[in-house]
Amino acid sequence: MKRIAFLFSGRGSLICPVINAINKSKTPAELSVIITNNADFIPSSNPIFNDRKVDVVNHKNFNSRSKFDEHIANILRARNIDLIILGGFRRIFTKEFAMEFGSITMNTHPSLLPALPGDKAQQKALNMGLRITGATLHFINEEVDAGPIIDQEPVRILDGMTENDLRQAIIKVEQKMIYRAVLSFLGGNLKMLDNKVIYKDYMNVQDSE
Repeated sequence: MKRIAFLFSGRGSLICPVINAINKSKTPAELSVIITNNADFIPSSNPIFNDRKVDVVNHKNFNSRSKFDEHIANILRARNIDLIILGGFRRIFTKEFAMEFGSITMNTHPSLLPALPGDKAQQKALNMGLRITGATLHFINEEVDAGPIIDQEPVRILDGMTENDLRQAIIKVEQKMIYRAVLSFLGGNLKMLDNKVIYKDYMNVQDSE
């Protein structure tokens, strides 16, 4: 049984492709851990969280980043997690966390890295007058938004697009990449090896639709 953890800071909308991939996979798997650092998160706000345990771990209750990370790490270790998905988890992990879990931790970023790393990537793309931006799925390492790239999808910026419009368009392609990556990981076709991503037949993985 493969065990997956999902960490988020907002509404948790990117959990859907994780669940869909688990249900589609021929490999036995479960969503074992759901963690949010959003103290205001209400599980009943989204039916997808019905009957699912969500651990609310408020980073503001810890006096250092390392203590917060160690608390999260202890939860992951206790459940023997095989794969971690960061679905809009707005925290930067310590070097120690990245060294231990980086090779099994997938993170999404709303740009085509290495372009526009860091916060507010959508607004930056609009301010720069870009015609195409997109999303990147990558494993994490000790540097922010610089881990080995798993997958990327472009998003065309249309006339009159607002930051929210662009954010929603990017979320749609993030969902596709997460679904494909989780399904491939569970099938043994995606892994990290010597700091390189091995992603077999990634162009042939079917989307969830």
